[in-house]
Amino acid sequence: MRKDNLIALLHALSGAGSLIVGLATKGGLQLWASFLKPLGFAAFIFGMLLFACAVLCLRRAFQGNIQPVTENLIKEGPYRIVRHPLYLGMIISITGLALGMRSMWGLILTFGVFLPLTVLRARLEETALHKKFGIIWEEYTDQTYFILPLIY
Repeated sequence: MRKDNLIALLHALSGAGSLIVGLATKGGLQLWASFLKPLGFAAFIFGMLLFACAVLCLRRAFQGNIQPVTENLIKEGPYRIVRHPLYLGMIISITGLALGMRSMWGLILTFGVFLPLTVLRARLEETALHKKFGIIWEEYTDQTYFILPLIY
């Protein structure tokens, strides 16, 4: 199995694992429970909407591959601001679910495993995109954030 396929598989499994653990270990965070639940579920919904918007912008380019499958670099919709809005949506959703369920283990798994694998996968994609699009990719990276608007 190629390295990028292995990373993609581990990334998908860690995302699913974070969701399952978040649901299975609910109620561990008692602090601010009345605040965390609505905040978490609002974040979950926002993240899912961002994810859906990113998928719609990608259209046929959304195939789960690390290697680009389109001839044109996608720079519309949320891709005008961040290079990986799909992953940002996933991070927000999974974090929101863990917060909404008040799952400390869900948060630990999300930030300890899923987030690092997301960044690693995004970096592998960036290498492949740079190789395919060259100067167009370089100009695009100068105008956008990696994954977190205004920060990273």
